[in-house]
Amino acid sequence: MTFVIDIGNTNIVCGVYQDGKLIWHARFQANRFSTSDEYFSLLASLRGTIWDIDQISTIAIASVVPNLTRMWQHMIKKYFKAKVFLINAYSPLGLSFIVEDPGFIGADLVVNAFAAWKKYKSTCIVVDLGTATTIQLVTSKGLFLGAVIAPGIMIAATNLFQKASLLSEMELTNPHVILGTNTKDAVLSGIVNGHAYMIEGFVKELVQQYASDEQISCIATGGISDIITPLTPSINTIDKTLTLDGLYLASETLLKQK
Repeated sequence: MTFVIDIGNTNIVCGVYQDGKLIWHARFQANRFSTSDEYFSLLASLRGTIWDIDQISTIAIASVVPNLTRMWQHMIKKYFKAKVFLINAYSPLGLSFIVEDPGFIGADLVVNAFAAWKKYKSTCIVVDLGTATTIQLVTSKGLFLGAVIAPGIMIAATNLFQKASLLSEMELTNPHVILGTNTKDAVLSGIVNGHAYMIEGFVKELVQQYASDEQISCIATGGISDIITPLTPSINTIDKTLTLDGLYLASETLLKQK
């Protein structure tokens, strides 16, 4: 079995693959103050009887939080007996970059680009709706052309609620109108529609600038992709497991090189 870990600023998403199939996954809050033992206890409580530590032979990690990376590496070294791959832009996955030193490119961007390249076999725009909203373009030949990084919808919403004293927090859902006639509808339209319009504008501009003979696919992933995608006609596909799949495919690619 292969254990994959996507460590973000807000959430950590884990998955276990057996014979190429995702058989278990979990999402929990990324807590910088939790110890490695606490994270292990959390994993033990979530995995149930679906998989066992001794069954894990390979582990792949993508992280954008260095101190949590070290915490998880310590936990893995203490409790697991598996080959570990820390995926980043220097990992020999076959991706190429237009910059000489791609080390500044986030591991999440690398993994998503690799997953889109391998899964969809076409030039892809990947929209990842997480703590930040990232929009990136990878060609059918595995060339990473770059990315847009914008504040995520939850950051925008939280900041608005904190700074505007007359507004209270509300659940983000698909807005029913453009112009609200009450506070809730007005805020939902501004936050959700506004984010969707931003994404739609970037996608259309990227398609126009990088148009070629082949069709460009647009894939959305991340926790709130279900909310945003219906409002962005340019998005063709929702792929909730894109990052986990990318980690698994990366681990398989690196294992074959050994």
